[in-house]
Amino acid sequence: MNDLLTPARLVAAIKFKWQKDEKTYDYFVPTRLELKAGDKVIVETRRGETEVTVVEIKTESDMAEKEVLRLAPAAEEAAPAAQSEEWNF
Repeated sequence: MNDLLTPARLVAAIKFKWQKDEKTYDYFVPTRLELKAGDKVIVETRRGETEVTVVEIKTESDMAEKEVLRLAPAAEEAAPAAQSEEWNF
């Protein structure tokens, strides 16, 4: 249960590359990350860290236990390049 002073945590519904069905898994979104559907992120699994795709951002989940670790390397590299183009005189 959330109280009024504690902001609700967003949840990323993710899908693993090898999944053939439509099942998704919920991970909390860290407050420092802004994610959207289609983003590639790194999450912790029983077998270690792996890259997954964000399918949906939700406002709540009863299933989320872990947090997204970080953006996938390709996504991290793309962001600074976009910023440098804006300032390229």
